[in-house]
Amino acid sequence: MTERPRRISDEPAYVLHRRPYRETSYLVDLLTPTFGRIGVVARGVRGSARSRFRSQFEPFSRLLVSCSGRGTMLTVTSVDALGSGGLGGNALLAGLYLNELLVRVLRADDAHPALFAGYHEAIERLVHGDDLEPVLRRFEKLVLKESGYALSFDIDADTGEPIESRRRYWFTPELGFTAAESATTSRLVFDGEVLLAIGDDRYDDPIVRRAAKRIMRRAFAPHLGDRPLISRTMFARVRSS
Repeated sequence: MTERPRRISDEPAYVLHRRPYRETSYLVDLLTPTFGRIGVVARGVRGSARSRFRSQFEPFSRLLVSCSGRGTMLTVTSVDALGSGGLGGNALLAGLYLNELLVRVLRADDAHPALFAGYHEAIERLVHGDDLEPVLRRFEKLVLKESGYALSFDIDADTGEPIESRRRYWFTPELGFTAAESATTSRLVFDGEVLLAIGDDRYDDPIVRRAAKRIMRRAFAPHLGDRPLISRTMFARVRSS
């Protein structure tokens, strides 16, 4: 049975990733509000005659795109630039991390309008020079929620009781946070006060920041597999240089 053609018209999109394809084209991962993450072929945009279109497919570019085709890989039929990220330095590395996280974790053709809106807000905050870590942690929490793996920072996953600020809690990615003995020491045991701060997106305290980063790394580990994130490796190299 022949698969019916698929058409997408004038869909807002962000460029997450691109890679060369044949002599003059790109394979591009886009994030859209209606269709989620989609893969498209941008044909002929790398040739000298149309080199001005190359910048439209830079990561973080905001587009209005139309495409069509059969199967999961569609061909771009028209594109209009709505803006570009303009990120540099550590903000650029943070943006690349957000993009790589979505490409690795988000299933294709799975609509997440809230995630698109959250990504737009995160990029805008990075462009305007906001503190990186709160931006990253908020977005990571949103990705987990939209992927069906939301973490509850205010409820004991074992008892259903509210998390208490003066108690300590184990973190298990598949389960959540459960009460631990006060004397327990582990990198995966956290003070209730810290968990409540993360749940409220209060990251002024360095202890809260470190805990949030550790929790998010552990939470995403089952979904990323053994292959390390390139953007995370780049971050580590910059900080050690």
